[in-house]
Amino acid sequence: MDGLEIGLCWGALQNASLPQLIEAAGRHGFPTITLRPAAFLAALEEGLTEKALRRRLADAGVRATMIDAISRGMPGMPPPEALDPALHPDAETCLRAAEALGAPVVNVAHFAGRPVPLQQMAEAVGGICRRAGARGLQVVLEFIPDTGLPDLAFAQAVARACGEANCTVMLDVWHLARSGGTIGDIRRLPPDAIGGLQLSDRTPPPPGTPYVPMSGRDLPGEGRLPLADIVRAALANRPGLTAEVEVFNDELRSLPVDAAAARIAAAVRAWRAAC
Repeated sequence: MDGLEIGLCWGALQNASLPQLIEAAGRHGFPTITLRPAAFLAALEEGLTEKALRRRLADAGVRATMIDAISRGMPGMPPPEALDPALHPDAETCLRAAEALGAPVVNVAHFAGRPVPLQQMAEAVGGICRRAGARGLQVVLEFIPDTGLPDLAFAQAVARACGEANCTVMLDVWHLARSGGTIGDIRRLPPDAIGGLQLSDRTPPPPGTPYVPMSGRDLPGEGRLPLADIVRAALANRPGLTAEVEVFNDELRSLPVDAAAARIAAAVRAWRAAC
């Protein structure tokens, strides 16, 4: 656990621009970030060049690990005109951002999608993987309950069925808990099946509480998940895996960017010490 690199996901600093995310990560000791392509495009619109963004990453000692996430155009998704481009970017925008910032991985999520047959999903994912592979990029599949990638087992089945060597699964511990997944499910994965790890914690809500997406998450160590054991199982599957903190909650959204990053860093240090 001591050697695990823990970075920042954009979701933990939702109010940050890309330059602010980079600077906050570097200032508070986070070696990696994941980001939305919308933030990349916004930085370009504000006058920054791709070269300037790469320089900012290097100066901060921060690496971009993943672009989050392709969903537009996937089977079972609403029509493009019904989707917010910031939350549902297309594949080309994600691949461009990954190349520009040196991020080796692009995420595929099915947020707001409906269930579809496994083979149909696998064919779509395979097409994305081939496009990504032509640019030297890896693909991870993020499962989200009540979507076309509903749980860890289905995501792994899609990764296997698509037949592309650059396809693995994203292990988001929040979605693992909500989908009823277990540490045993992680241990049963084939070696190196996990390509990304997103950290948060969870306090189960009272029965009947409506689920509100992108909210209610706890910082690592501040909920009730067996988080250390989950992480150890993930690292056993793929030694050298990096992780990013992805915590959507009202507390972090209410804080200035730097204060939110400091709050996250303190929680991560406390959680590491407890482990």
